[in-house]
Amino acid sequence: MSNIHVLLVEDDQDWIQIISEELNRYQGIEIIGVATCSEEALTVIHKKNVDVVLMDIFLEDDCDGIQLTAQLLEMKKDIKVIMLTSSDEDAIIFQAYMAGAIDYVIKSEFYEIIDAIRAAYKNRSPIRPTIAHKIRKEFCRLKKKEQMTRPLTKTEVAILKLIDQGYTQQEIANHLVISVQTVKNHVNRILKKLNAKNGKCAASKAKDIGLFGNK
Repeated sequence: MSNIHVLLVEDDQDWIQIISEELNRYQGIEIIGVATCSEEALTVIHKKNVDVVLMDIFLEDDCDGIQLTAQLLEMKKDIKVIMLTSSDEDAIIFQAYMAGAIDYVIKSEFYEIIDAIRAAYKNRSPIRPTIAHKIRKEFCRLKKKEQMTRPLTKTEVAILKLIDQGYTQQEIANHLVISVQTVKNHVNRILKKLNAKNGKCAASKAKDIGLFGNK
């Protein structure tokens, strides 16, 4: 059986050493390249026969690991990309799978990486229960956001942001250069659309689903 050729995309020298030492302990797995940025990774993909990529998300150049994953898979669709990162944020995990990653391993669970590489090579990567839970949470959040924000206008979103910041209706009117009555009309429409009992409740709902750009 031929070796599984692995490309490591990681810009932290300590982690490069740790991962390399771990992988070198096992027969059948061979690191054929180490890249610290997107340009180096693309060069290795062009020149060598890579089976599995271990991809960090936060790289030193402008291209993050999720964007790079999508780029690599556009070039060679049969490559298997495993995200190996310290981030366990729901949104990032969801985006990684959307980009085409076959698996997601958090660095604190590094002991799983050998099995993950072998499973990915055979195209048999399961989604771990903890990761599946995070994906479901993010999917539900995005679905809820879509349902809630679809009818909102830019002005209504702006008013919600100001309500969240503690502005009164008079202050909102002054800020947006509209009448207080117009603000009240907007707020009434917002309450109906979001099924909220008051402006603060509506702003809280919008904030929870990331409408203000914080998620």
